Amino acid sequence: MPILHLLGYLLLAGLAWLFRASYVGWLGPYIFAAAVLLPLVILLFSLPSMMGLQVTLSAPGRVMRKNPAELTVDFSNRRLVPIHSLTLHIEIRNRYTGERSRQNYIFRNLESSQSRLPLPTDLCGELECAVLRFECRDALGIFSVRRRGNSVCSCTVMPQAVESDEPINFEAALSTETILKPKYGGGFAEDHDLRSYRPGDTANSIHWKLTSKMDEPIVREALVPENSTIFVVLSRVGEEDRGLEVLRWLSRTLLDMDEPHVIVSDSLYSVGNEEETDSAIASTLSWPMREPCGFDAKGARCVFTVSGGEVRWQ
Repeated sequence: MPILHLLGYLLLAGLAWLFRASYVGWLGPYIFAAAVLLPLVILLFSLPSMMGLQVTLSAPGRVMRKNPAELTVDFSNRRLVPIHSLTLHIEIRNRYTGERSRQNYIFRNLESSQSRLPLPTDLCGELECAVLRFECRDALGIFSVRRRGNSVCSCTVMPQAVESDEPINFEAALSTETILKPKYGGGFAEDHDLRSYRPGDTANSIHWKLTSKMDEPIVREALVPENSTIFVVLSRVGEEDRGLEVLRWLSRTLLDMDEPHVIVSDSLYSVGNEEETDSAIASTLSWPMREPCGFDAKGARCVFTVSGGEVRWQ
């Protein structure tokens, strides 16, 4: 019980008792009984609102780092008697950095409504917001009911796209000589090679015009680049999420050059447009920070490694 509410009730009960003791008529006992039973009667009428109150959290799916964002709290109350106050205990956990914070908020004279609370957007990561519990007080504010929360929502704080500390010579980085290899399963390809027929080759692959001039069947073998993949590896995030900012900038720059690539972080993400870049980064931010996963760079056209604000390539 809040001390002030308890003292106020005790003062009221004491005045009723003094009135009963000093008043010789029949009304004194009834006033004293009414004062004693008043909190229980108010509690009885307040219970439907206290037990029926629903608290729901919602938040935007994605926001940019350091941009203002709000957590929306929806209160749904089947109100017979108004709730005096509600104490809401909320936990916000950054799934990427592992940081947790707990905040307590007090709302008074609560009805069915909405309230907005600020979200921390100083660091990138998926913010998981959950109602741990909430405490409702009856109309007099004397008795309380504690209930467990079951509402959870998430908001991903995304990095801005910021250029690397040093300029990148993309022409030199992507000038690797193309190595061709036979296309698995055959079929059409812009590049091809001519060779003698081998058992298992399909009739569609035979170069009939050239075969008619030769003593043996000649096959047109489809070729595809062996070193066509570009990898962008997130090696180190660095301070102020600098690595994530450079990663997003580098990915978008490659896409502007019509260069699809693979982002390497907690997993491998094939990227062909800006939406896929943002989805890959958002997926990375939804797991605890870790070292980049392994990948086969043997046939890579180029491997960009992002370490803080620096980008190395090979």
